[in-house]
Amino acid sequence: AGVSMGGGGRGGVTNVRLNASVVGLGPIFNLKVEVTNGGVASLRDLPLSVVYNTGVYRSDKPAVNIPLLLSNVTVTVTLKLRNIHPEGAGENIRVVLGNKNSSVPLAAALITMPMSEIEE
Repeated sequence: AGVSMGGGGRGGVTNVRLNASVVGLGPIFNLKVEVTNGGVASLRDLPLSVVYNTGVYRSDKPAVNIPLLLSNVTVTVTLKLRNIHPEGAGENIRVVLGNKNSSVPLAAALITMPMSEIEE
């Protein structure tokens, strides 16, 4: 499963692209997130978080901070998710790149997760 989603600040000044892909058959998935700054200014202290149903998934580290995102540079972050649903149900998750200067995120993506193999 993969998704590409752009985001923007007020007036389109910020051009951030977020690509996410899911690797694995479960119950442990690696969520590979690529964040690209297409704007001219560098961005600092960007919180990246995964929002999910805690009855289906668990993560030891659902959020990370991207300290610096230079212009036209891609940063890759890998987050681990464990499917804890007894039947291995798949459910959508959301990846959000926050903006410390606004309540509006710089970018967000909805990811359709696959069903998981069941842990025995």
